[in-house]
Amino acid sequence: MDVMAVALGACAAGYGALCGVGAHRALSTGRYRRYADERERPLPTFRWVAPVCALLTAVVVWRLIAAGDLPASVLGAVVPGYVVMCAIDLDVHRLPDVLTLPAYPVLAAGMASVAVSCDRWPDARRALWGGLATWLFFVFLALLSRGQLGWGDVKLSGSLGALLGWFSWGHLLVGVYAMFLCGGAAALWLLVRRRSHLGSRLAFGPSMVIGAWGTVVVAAPL
Repeated sequence: MDVMAVALGACAAGYGALCGVGAHRALSTGRYRRYADERERPLPTFRWVAPVCALLTAVVVWRLIAAGDLPASVLGAVVPGYVVMCAIDLDVHRLPDVLTLPAYPVLAAGMASVAVSCDRWPDARRALWGGLATWLFFVFLALLSRGQLGWGDVKLSGSLGALLGWFSWGHLLVGVYAMFLCGGAAALWLLVRRRSHLGSRLAFGPSMVIGAWGTVVVAAPL
């Protein structure tokens, strides 16, 4: 299984690299910048996107296979999409619907294929309820925060909640907690580096993605 994990992890790295190269080219056009103030600023290089896509996809696939969950490793195919969401959110502090919304049917298709082929319908049902619960929780936070938590984050939360719920309720609870832990750490780092102040709006999407996928990787054997 270890040899298979390494081999498929290497294949996943190649897949992630190809997706990352395509994403880099698309991001470099700057077409996701819809508003005048966004287009006036210099465009980031996004050189990190391709290697990060390759590395994270490989790590997720390798970790799940090494933990004995070969079927679930198919979910690693969506990792590059979340990396692109992070890149855009870091640049314009906005998560476009064209990326957050398609994540739902793509994840659902992957989970359905595993559920049908491996009779994992309990996992699929838990993913459904986990995604709904996470989405409702973020809706509540968005209304409570009065604009501090964006609706793009809310749309992102449902797919990440479904991903975490697929594995277990424990993954979901730890993953959501990790999202806010990563967000707090990022805010503290920016304050220490004097790149923000207490009233600044920060891109929360990357913290959500890191918290969720980090939980999947770290807690894979549980």
